[in-house]
Amino acid sequence: MAGNTRDEEVWQNYQEYFRAAPEIVFEWNDRETAARGWLVINSLKGGAAGGGTRMRVGLTRDEVTFLAKAMELKFAFAGPDIGGAKSGIDFDPSDPRKAQVLERWFGAIRSELLTRYGTAGDLNVSEIDEVIPICRDIGVGHPQIGVLRGHFGLDGEALGRRCELMHIGLDQPVPPEYGLAGKEARVFALVTGYSVTQSALRLLHHQGHEPSDTRVLLQGFGTVGGATALYMVRAGFRIVGIVDARGGILDEAGLSVNEIEELLLRREGNTLPAVRDGSLWVSPEGLFDTPADMLVAAAASGTLDRTVLDRLHDAGVRSIVAGANHPFAADSPGDTSVEQEADEQFTVMADIIASCGTAHAFACQSRSDFPLQPHIVFESIEATVGDAVDEVVRRAGNAEHGLLAAALEMALERSGGSSRNLKQAE
Repeated sequence: MAGNTRDEEVWQNYQEYFRAAPEIVFEWNDRETAARGWLVINSLKGGAAGGGTRMRVGLTRDEVTFLAKAMELKFAFAGPDIGGAKSGIDFDPSDPRKAQVLERWFGAIRSELLTRYGTAGDLNVSEIDEVIPICRDIGVGHPQIGVLRGHFGLDGEALGRRCELMHIGLDQPVPPEYGLAGKEARVFALVTGYSVTQSALRLLHHQGHEPSDTRVLLQGFGTVGGATALYMVRAGFRIVGIVDARGGILDEAGLSVNEIEELLLRREGNTLPAVRDGSLWVSPEGLFDTPADMLVAAAASGTLDRTVLDRLHDAGVRSIVAGANHPFAADSPGDTSVEQEADEQFTVMADIIASCGTAHAFACQSRSDFPLQPHIVFESIEATVGDAVDEVVRRAGNAEHGLLAAALEMALERSGGSSRNLKQAE
């Protein structure tokens, strides 16, 4: 197990990293609704920054800032070698004016999108159905054009061609072995669920456990949660519980491959349909008391507080795989107390590794002069995640505790976050 002194130093560096002021903050107030938006660019490392766009009621500047910094650490594993950013809107995503709000927001940050910021989908915002078409409508050829121009130095015909390749490569349907018969699925919609599953599998490899002996609770059934369920059940994991924001289903024996596929075929948005008459329907909170070995947190940020951790521990959960961006609660920016407790009680696979699929898929395609076949992207994700988990376990000195601190240490070193904090302090 990693020494306490080293871990304390890691957490201190991590806290300082999150408390340091971001390089750029753009704030927006919509004149036609009560919507408020923020674009936070933590740094323009490598000439550009990237991070998705989310929308929810109650979103704050602090949350967007936190997520921008987390993106920078994620790029340290996934590539490309750029700064982290995040775009967020405080608005009800179920409001019928959502599309207009998004269009005005992207219009407000259009110059950043064209020159040095690349975005994608995130919580309650669809990459395929909203981000890409809206960007096209406002004259931004592709939501990643800012990274292609700012980081890779592309312009003119070369830039237009690479944007076309990005669209073709990441928006193409996947073959049956990665997808779902009867429902077209595209690369972008599946890669993060795949990276989550690969991180869990590599973790079990180091622990000497088998997927068939691992009972999984899945929190969230949206883009990431749904894809994770598909890949996990196919890998042999026993998924004994799934919840969305409304409630969920429990099955002590574990849901079958056919049942998970049926759920995905009948899913509308992020909604989890009932699986069968014999299953037990529970409230979202009821998931945390279900006997299991592993929790995959693939819902909103900040859902895992001390009370939830205690309930999971009492239910027998040993491992937490972070499919969501920063699932641990924090009282203020830089507060790591819940994360530290989780790292001591559980085997925690950090979000900057587990949920790096989308970032790595973009990194792969952005460097290619031809559309990559889906299997190349998926295989590259598997290798990248596997190498990262191996290094984290090596640094921690075990495969049980201290893995989150080890992952953060490695990410801060790779991103240069610690050195920038020291310069700011001086």
